[in-house]
Amino acid sequence: MAANNSATGDKKAKMSLGLIFLTVFIDLVGFGLIIPILPTYAQQLHASDAMVGLVIAAYSLMQFLFMPFWGRLSDKVGRKPILLISLTASVIGYVLWGFSYSLPMLFLARMVAGAGNANIAVAQAYVADVTTAENRTKGMALIGIAFGLGFVFGPAIGGFAAGLGLQTIGFIAAGFSLVDLVLTALILPEPEKRSHAGEERFGNGNAFIMQTLKDKKLSTSLAIFFLSTFAFANMEATLVLLTQQYFHFTPQQNSNLFVYVGVLILLVQGGLVRRLAKKNIEKRMVSAGCFLTAIGLLFTPVFHSVVGLCVALAFLAVGSGINTPANQSILSKLSPPEKVGGVLGVGQSLSTLGRILGPAVGAAAFGTLGAFCPYVIGAVAMVVAFLFSLKLPAPDKSAPTAQPVQTAV
Repeated sequence: MAANNSATGDKKAKMSLGLIFLTVFIDLVGFGLIIPILPTYAQQLHASDAMVGLVIAAYSLMQFLFMPFWGRLSDKVGRKPILLISLTASVIGYVLWGFSYSLPMLFLARMVAGAGNANIAVAQAYVADVTTAENRTKGMALIGIAFGLGFVFGPAIGGFAAGLGLQTIGFIAAGFSLVDLVLTALILPEPEKRSHAGEERFGNGNAFIMQTLKDKKLSTSLAIFFLSTFAFANMEATLVLLTQQYFHFTPQQNSNLFVYVGVLILLVQGGLVRRLAKKNIEKRMVSAGCFLTAIGLLFTPVFHSVVGLCVALAFLAVGSGINTPANQSILSKLSPPEKVGGVLGVGQSLSTLGRILGPAVGAAAFGTLGAFCPYVIGAVAMVVAFLFSLKLPAPDKSAPTAQPVQTAV
């Protein structure tokens, strides 16, 4: 009888993980639909280059504010209710996009969608609830895969649908979020036992955050988190502006370019990183990743040919694909076992802060100083990250590795 109960429990856990995978995947498809289209749409509403960056940053700002809120609230009232509320906000945000005929309306749409899509903390907490300590890493990895696949399929679908009109993309994204909402409401079960994963990740207060940032053992890895996300978000916000200026790309062509970058990152993380991770050389992987990303950023605005641009973006994608998971692994190993959740929460917050400042700084620099400037800024940030990586403490090889998830590739 005990064996049957155990088998039933494992089956329920696998089903729950599959459903939360689907939830995150559909969520990120909606996000990926928008990214390559947003700068063009904002320009059609008479936004300056700097304003384009602020529209993109508004989404991440709301994630920064709501991620800890949703995570902690889900500890108190349940995972499923918060997922339903946040997904409803996502649907509303994308519908507002579809009805956006002015720049303020577009700002509002992105802020509402950002608040809704800040539910990653709840998804991670759900995984913690339905997995054992032994298979939790695999569960978190599933969320990472869902993020990667969603970011690839989203731009692909967006590029295909771009011919229907840029406003229509909002309604398509709303449709994906609505499907996600219905599936969550009808199928996803509330975990039988609720942990305090949200509180552990985001409920430690300002004193804990400052203590973590000042910890010499952790601060270097955290700085690399921020700089890497800042540089990558800088590129995300300005790449469409660059391709419009250099090549007069259509929204569909820009979507294809984002698919190219996303596929490369997935291939690197699914193949090369998995093999290198077994050798416990994360520190060298972070250094190599930062160096390759710096090269990619520096050469992205140099080439006035599509082939040259793709080569530069390949360096950037490979570097980012290596750096991010390796640095996540190092941070989890350097963290005290009883504080891993809180430390990773600080890392997540710094990454989100990078996604706020990256687009704002990059787009403003593009508009005022020219196409080269944001990529030079990003490259300098990654050179600094590379120098920091040389000072990373060596993690304990026997320490367990947690796998947190970024909000985007």
